[in-house]
Amino acid sequence: MRLSAFVSVLGLAGAVGFGVVCTNQATAVAIDGFALPTLAAPEDGLVMVEGKLTAISTAARTVSVNDTRIVLPAGMLIDTSGDGVGDITLEQLNDPTLPTAIGGSMIINASGANVGGVARFTATDAYFEFAENVVVGPLVAVNAAAGTFQVAGTVVRMNTDPRLPAKITDLGGNTIPLSALNGFEGTSVSVSGYMLGTELRAALVETSVIQPAATDTVLVERALYDAAKRTIEVRGIVTANPATGQIAPQVSIDLSCDGLGIVTANVVPDVALGQGTFKWKPNNNTVLTHPGTVCVKTATSPSAQRIVD
Repeated sequence: MRLSAFVSVLGLAGAVGFGVVCTNQATAVAIDGFALPTLAAPEDGLVMVEGKLTAISTAARTVSVNDTRIVLPAGMLIDTSGDGVGDITLEQLNDPTLPTAIGGSMIINASGANVGGVARFTATDAYFEFAENVVVGPLVAVNAAAGTFQVAGTVVRMNTDPRLPAKITDLGGNTIPLSALNGFEGTSVSVSGYMLGTELRAALVETSVIQPAATDTVLVERALYDAAKRTIEVRGIVTANPATGQIAPQVSIDLSCDGLGIVTANVVPDVALGQGTFKWKPNNNTVLTHPGTVCVKTATSPSAQRIVD
């Protein structure tokens, strides 16, 4: 989950929330009986709305967020994973056989214009997540056979809703199975998801599990975006390769984990500790938008992913 880009709006208001969006363009449809004021420039008609989803019409292809109705063009996919890529259709979001999406959070960037004297708002991108519930605390018990575990007093089951991704990660950000939690009772676990009955249905579980490494391992300790200076700081640890004892000289850093614009950073080795450290902070005004996530790896290690603060 990550902060969305804020869009300046004249005469229109947006609420603050979280998310990232996928893009599309289409002809707008008149949906409200009022007109926008005269716009000083076309970009002044851009709208960003973040808040509670209160209505969906698959027939009209509209959603209502913060009492603003917006058309989602045919073919637009809604991002549910936070990676900026569309995942599901409006019809899938509103599937009547699954828990309702009403009451969840939605983030939409849209364009507003007057057509025939009537305001039209058309989405250019959209992100959805269920109303988020979070528990952070000690791992109390694990029942891999039943598919549940307990954090503090909350029973957790991994979400199986096909509209939303679900994963458990170890201390290095690597995906692990639920059974890997066995033996780590008493360690700290963070769970986010939504409540269904008395269980928390998890979308993301971040644990303190440390897995025996077959190769060298990367741990991203910090990933912090500075919006004022439009730069980012990424730092972490690289363990020595257990087979060779060698510490990788460099790591590859992939902002947004999209395979584009990958950079390298040198690793400072500490042979006595059997690990090295890395830090990367580019010049100001070189990272123009919040990347959401960062993936870091050596030439031989698995990729370690971290959400950017």
